[in-house]
Amino acid sequence: MGSGSVKSSDSIYKQAVELGRAFAKAGFNICHGGYGGVMEAVARGCRDAQGYNTGIAIRRSLAKRNPWADAEVQAVSWKERLLKLVEMGDAYIFLDGATGTLNELFFVWEMTNKKLLHKPILILGKRLHALVRFLKKDVSLKIPENLCLVTSIPQALTVLKKTGLRSGKTER
Repeated sequence: MGSGSVKSSDSIYKQAVELGRAFAKAGFNICHGGYGGVMEAVARGCRDAQGYNTGIAIRRSLAKRNPWADAEVQAVSWKERLLKLVEMGDAYIFLDGATGTLNELFFVWEMTNKKLLHKPILILGKRLHALVRFLKKDVSLKIPENLCLVTSIPQALTVLKKTGLRSGKTER
């Protein structure tokens, strides 16, 4: 999950392409928000590596759909879209983004704290790292045990493999 507005020339876009490529090569399917920016980039990288990815989009949205998605699940509303993203994910990887990304992160965070989710949460974005380090200073905030700050894509893969998460590659 990450920014929907980054351009192909941005470093976050390039990182997301590499993320999609690396996870596809490792045999993981990718699920993303179905639109542009990080979502497009991760799907593009996944497709480059002959992986399989699914976009979750709002049915009546006028936003441009992700041209690199192999499949699309249509949600009726943004709330349904968010719930579907959370439901379909076996783990969550966050790159830097804006308020939408923060909404997704804090939703997953709170569901984990309420024991409604038990899935790995990886923070790869540099700005998100700074935010989480800042939030850890507040002892009243409960940081989920399964939230991990990672600094590279290989580290993210290693962390997920250590959790026992296995790839579930779907054939095209």
